[in-house]
Amino acid sequence: MKEWEKSYMLNNKYRQIGAKIKYYRQLKDIDQTKLANMVGISPQYLSKIECGKQMPSIQVLLLIAEKLSIDAAYLISDRNV
Repeated sequence: MKEWEKSYMLNNKYRQIGAKIKYYRQLKDIDQTKLANMVGISPQYLSKIECGKQMPSIQVLLLIAEKLSIDAAYLISDRNV
């Protein structure tokens, strides 16, 4: 696999994780600032995660899943929302 293909796959995965987080955050009627505060990160960082521009650490991913009451494994799975 070429480097650009690996990069594309990772970027796609980041977007997929971010889209799931955003979907469940909105489903639970929580705004970005509130979820960011609940998790202990900045709203800007959460925005980057949701847009797929930044991959959260495992600790942050687990906290987000906990605050949204969803399984963290689902966030990283290939299943769509």
